[in-house]
Amino acid sequence: MANPRGNESVQRMVPISPRPGLPGLVVRDPYASRLLSGEKVWEIRGRNTNVRGPVVILKSGTGHAFGTVDLVRVLGPLEASDLVNAPELPQAERREIEREGLPYAKTYAYVFTDPRRFSEPVRYTHPHGAVTWVRLPDFDLDSIPVEV
Repeated sequence: MANPRGNESVQRMVPISPRPGLPGLVVRDPYASRLLSGEKVWEIRGRNTNVRGPVVILKSGTGHAFGTVDLVRVLGPLEASDLVNAPELPQAERREIEREGLPYAKTYAYVFTDPRRFSEPVRYTHPHGAVTWVRLPDFDLDSIPVEV
């Protein structure tokens, strides 16, 4: 790219993320614990997301992060029959959907792999009004011990 001053130096553009930091997903218990134990690999939500990669699991109402999972894909919108017959969803959740129907007008499954539980819960600052996603700019996963 030519410099407007006339010299021929080339400038490289480096994309800057408008929202730095790891994404944290707010999840109620017992679902958060089940995600981190690997018992649960789908989290049902009412919106699609473009987030992929490591996601910090934040237990709703605690002000703490408890571990991470990798968000690898999003399925949907799904029908009730997709969920009722999905072995990836715990049986209790499948029965609940069979009884009560879909929880959202448009229902998606966030697909997670590689659960890692922190050795100790890590406090974070929950922004006012955040319901589903929280950006965690100060989280350094390399410095947080995980269970083995």
